[in-house]
Amino acid sequence: MRHPAAIRHAALIMLAALTWGFARAAPPAPAPAPAPAIAPATTLREADLRIATVAYRLGSGGARFCSDRFPLTGLLLHHLPEYDGDGRRAQIALHALDRGPGVLATVADSPAARSGLLAGDVLLAVNGESFADPRTMAAEKDNKKRRQMIEASEAQLEAQLRRGPARLRVLRAGREHEVTLIPAAGCPVRVRLARSTQFNAFANGAYVIPTTRLLDFVQNDDELAIILGHELSHNILGHKRRLEDQGVSGGFLRSLGKGASRIRATEEEADRLGLKLAWAAGYDITAAVPFWRRFYAAQGIQLQLFRTHPGLSARQRFVEEAVAELKGRSRTPAAAAEAPDGATEKAP
Repeated sequence: MRHPAAIRHAALIMLAALTWGFARAAPPAPAPAPAPAIAPATTLREADLRIATVAYRLGSGGARFCSDRFPLTGLLLHHLPEYDGDGRRAQIALHALDRGPGVLATVADSPAARSGLLAGDVLLAVNGESFADPRTMAAEKDNKKRRQMIEASEAQLEAQLRRGPARLRVLRAGREHEVTLIPAAGCPVRVRLARSTQFNAFANGAYVIPTTRLLDFVQNDDELAIILGHELSHNILGHKRRLEDQGVSGGFLRSLGKGASRIRATEEEADRLGLKLAWAAGYDITAAVPFWRRFYAAQGIQLQLFRTHPGLSARQRFVEEAVAELKGRSRTPAAAAEAPDGATEKAP
């Protein structure tokens, strides 16, 4: 939950207000020329913006490797039900998050940034359709149902963007105005960062969820791109549904017999496609080798216990093969990817 960060944010605002009050009592000083106002790129954690930025680059750069033309925006949303207690009250006071989905972060030079959307904005409606009441969503006691409601709200925006440019009614600093958001075409990218001590990243068929502990472990964005590219590939390739269709269940039994070999096949596919996505996005895919060495040293026994993931030597071979395959190829496609129907902006 983002409760502690929100409270720290509120405390900083209170401190700034007190400081301003003391400054008013001091003798006046010559006023410098006013600097242009710069909106923050994110309202809370820089880690959220980092994840969103790397994911957006993977989705836009890797568009040639994806058959599904997904409407990329560079927009990361947050929702009232994602906060608890004081955190909810702080988000209502600071960002009116009881009115609709909030803009948590906007990736630089993305469609969201170019549209004029700012971190701290609240989305009230898309193409005349209002979003679900956040207070009703927050009142839902069942965690799974609450998450489904959040994802339905984001899917509503995505569905409109698949048709082309979308008109957004936006609340900013208590005033409403309209913004036109023109998506770029790319790979399906839905990410959210989970505050967790689990040393992992997950793909649930729609979203990719890296944990804060894993984010602390990676040494640079090249390594982060390897991880996100791998997990995005699971969703792009439909691995969750494939395994379900093959009868691979959840829990302990999935790690035995045919289940283990079927899972391992999807992991190898995700490694190979993930490397291509990272390469196309401009990241150094050779960073995968030292990353996997450190990762296996940290929890390799657990990974290899039931052999559901490729071994270290196999993953090193995948990198070597990808480097050889991609050597001499241009990272920028000869022609820009086609945008969703009706859209005019192309993936960079």
